[in-house]
Amino acid sequence: MKYSLSNTEQMIMERLWEIKKWTTGAEFWEYFNSKGKSSKRQTVNTYLARMTEKGLLVKNGTAYMYAFTREEYEQRRAKDILDSMYHGSLKKFVAALNGAKRLNQQEKEELKAYLDEQSYGEKEK
Repeated sequence: MKYSLSNTEQMIMERLWEIKKWTTGAEFWEYFNSKGKSSKRQTVNTYLARMTEKGLLVKNGTAYMYAFTREEYEQRRAKDILDSMYHGSLKKFVAALNGAKRLNQQEKEELKAYLDEQSYGEKEK
């Protein structure tokens, strides 16, 4: 899955989303060491290069920034999971999520209201 992150990649994204500023490989290296995650500078640079290749980061000179906000990333990750594991079917996803348990009346009404709201928005376009 394209939007799956390793622990180190997750740390990089979390840091960028938190500080919202361009950050160099050296600054990430210092950040990891301050958090007790000692790494070689080259290892950090390799992560940054791979994340740039995957389209998760953009590079400007020696500094990096996220390509997507946290919300945009979460939407893309959810879509990636839905497409790769459930062939794009929301119905199959909900069935897998719920397992053998049946939805109670309140869950049905909430899900129906959400889906109706989404469908209504499409009709206006």
